[in-house]
Amino acid sequence: MKKTIHCSLLFMLLLVGCNDKEGPPLKDEATVPDIPAVDMKDGFIIYDHRYDNMDRGDHDFEGRTVIDPNYYERHPLQRGEIIYFQNPDFDHKKYPRITLEKMSISRIVALPGETIEIKKGQIYVDRRRLDSFYGKAHRTGSDIEGLKKGLEQKPDDRMRQNLEHAIKDLESNQLDALRVPDGHVFVIGDDWFRSFDSRNFGPLPIDSIQGKVLGYPAPPPAK
Repeated sequence: MKKTIHCSLLFMLLLVGCNDKEGPPLKDEATVPDIPAVDMKDGFIIYDHRYDNMDRGDHDFEGRTVIDPNYYERHPLQRGEIIYFQNPDFDHKKYPRITLEKMSISRIVALPGETIEIKKGQIYVDRRRLDSFYGKAHRTGSDIEGLKKGLEQKPDDRMRQNLEHAIKDLESNQLDALRVPDGHVFVIGDDWFRSFDSRNFGPLPIDSIQGKVLGYPAPPPAK
């Protein structure tokens, strides 16, 4: 009897150890950082985005943004897509200084049923490191290592303080393993330092999504 108990305990310990093992990197080769120019079509709308949560160093998506409000009637949600959504309610006591507009845009990083975890600014999905340009914390296009290299350039005191503050903030991004409920997605803006997203208000209900962000309006053809 004792031998059976010892074997059972050993099996459970081995099982826990296997569950803690990180899987192979989770790649997203379909999503690229480039923002396309989009020709307007019937049904598309323009959203005047005034919030720099998607800034990757060039005020990306600040201003006129093309939305297809009917996209998800024809296509499933995919990781890496930038969505147009109605901001959910949040804990105003916890974030007393935050005021959000009715609508916003952000990027899907985890889908319904997946488990997301963040360790020192790196996203893991189902225990797999999200190996993509949006899979780790950024500030205006620079990740933590890039910001640290900026310190090596011996910037002036003000720039040094800004860099140190940004590095500390990005490295503090931690999230215990959280399963995204059915009917929800987990979204994070590309500029983690400035973005108010699922790290703050939790998984976003899919019912809040009002369309997909396609890119910038293409300039009119030359006459």
